[in-house]
Parts: sequence; structure tokens; C-alpha cells
Amino acid sequence: MRIWALVLVAAASAGAADLAGVRAAAVGEARELSRPQPSDSQLELSWDSGGVGGAWAYMTGLNVWGANEFNISTLAAYNHVASARLYYYPNWPNSIFEGNREGVWSFAGGAPGSLLWGPTYVRGTAMGWNSYAVGWSLGAVTAFVMAFEQYYDYPNCDPVLNCCQLFGTGGHSWYYYNGAWHPWSEFGIGNWGLMIRCTVDDSYSGVAPSSLGRVKALYR
Repeated sequence: MRIWALVLVAAASAGAADLAGVRAAAVGEARELSRPQPSDSQLELSWDSGGVGGAWAYMTGLNVWGANEFNISTLAAYNHVASARLYYYPNWPNSIFEGNREGVWSFAGGAPGSLLWGPTYVRGTAMGWNSYAVGWSLGAVTAFVMAFEQYYDYPNCDPVLNCCQLFGTGGHSWYYYNGAWHPWSEFGIGNWGLMIRCTVDDSYSGVAPSSLGRVKALYR
């Protein structure tokens, strides 16, 4: 059973007056959605539970980004970002895919920094998870941010600020508004992480399959 309701975000959010949102109140625990299983050479990094908890969109979408930070310092062989995934909230604010832009940002000093790759236009094809190619080598970079930009204005947009139902994961999520990055915890809805994932692989170096187990401790 799910109850769908339109709500305004708390005033703590940057630009709260320019926001619209929808929350899903679910009875029972969040259901883990299916995801590709990692191969010996590829890992999917995520902070979410798989179950969607809500979505928010700004009235003006240009330069509004949602992001998750990731650190592969103990998985250094996985130095290539192969793809990224973004969850689209079902049929809100409309059922048409307008598109977003994706990009990889630096992460240093405890906050996102400069744009390293992108932005590249992408467009969803289905409600729920959508995958997009990245194909960017991290080189010596071990901490980075995978981000998506709303780009288009509400209500003709695809929101990128979609939170999961797993409390306690929001500390790794960020949003960009009015020319600055803000911790997702300041958005005013609670500590639920954003539903943005990325896949890293060892396209440029070999890696032992035994190292795959480390990702569970890092990201789940």
C-alpha cells in the first residue's frame, strides 16, 4: 500500500519557495529493487536502499544538481567510471521524459569541487532506474561525485532529487543550487540518501576477484 501526496519542502532547504515535491508513504520495509550483479571486473556503487521515498524539483532546473559522493581509495584498481544510474519517480511531475545532464565532479576537502567530466545530455526511457554511459578514467582520483542536473523547469522536467527509504544514508548526498553545493542533510526532509549510482570497472588494470567483497563494507 502506498499513499501519494504533494508536499512542500521544509523552509530549511535552499530556495524552498521555488520547490515542489511528492512523498511516498509505504507500509512495511523498503523493497530492494533488482540490480545487475557485479562481475569480476565491475562494481556498482550506491548508498540507497532501492525503495524510493520521494522526489523534489525546482521551478527553474538549470544549474540544479543532485549528487552522491564515492570513494574508491581501497578499490584503486577500479579507476574507470563506466556508467551511472538515476531513479525516476513514477509519473511525477509528468509522464514524459524531457532529459537531464550528467557529470562527474571532484570531491576534496569534504565537499564537491570542480566539474571533471561532462556535462552530457541524457534522456530516460522508463520510470524507475535508467542507466547512462560515462566512460571516464579517474586516473589518480580516488574520491569523486556522480551528479545529475535537472536542467528543465518544473513541471516539464525529470527530477534528480529523488530520495530512498533507507534512513541514515543522506550524509553522502549533495545538491547544487544558486551557485553552491549544499549537504543533502540541509534540505530539510531527513537523512535519506539520493538515488544515484555509478558503476566502476578495471578497464585499465587487472584486479583480483577477491577484492569484490570490499564494496559491501564501503557502500552497503
